[in-house]
Amino acid sequence: MKLSLIITTGMLTAAIAYNAYALTCGAQPSCDSLGYTYTGSTSDCVNTPMKCPFNSSYFNCVKKADIFNNSVPDLSKGKTLSLGITHTITEDGWLQAGSAGHKSGADDKPFWYINGQAVGTLIGKDDENSAFYPVIKGDRVMHNGKAMYNYFTFYPNRKTNSN
Repeated sequence: MKLSLIITTGMLTAAIAYNAYALTCGAQPSCDSLGYTYTGSTSDCVNTPMKCPFNSSYFNCVKKADIFNNSVPDLSKGKTLSLGITHTITEDGWLQAGSAGHKSGADDKPFWYINGQAVGTLIGKDDENSAFYPVIKGDRVMHNGKAMYNYFTFYPNRKTNSN
């Protein structure tokens, strides 16, 4: 009698636990929605590919082409930024800043800034200087425009995908 009570209690507990699990378990997400978007060869991955737990033909990795394409400026999408005001960068990319010719005197010297830090200027009054700087979303950039010729342009990264 005791043994059958123990067996019946165990079966009832298992049935209740199974039903509770069935009520709380939903449909599994798709591999694509979890970021496992690549299929096919993994030979051009720079890291170990991670396979989707629900479908091993889908994987996620950083591809060699993505490293290049996502770190190169898209020169066709340059946007000229206004001088003398601070801009907040809205996506990763590159900042081109430069100046040529300025009046003598420290107060009239052109400077360009990233996050409040001066990163470029001119040395002599007839000099020209420019540079490309990698910037990320949220960086604050400014060019004071105190030269005869100034340029200040943001270029987003290419953002191509090698799927």
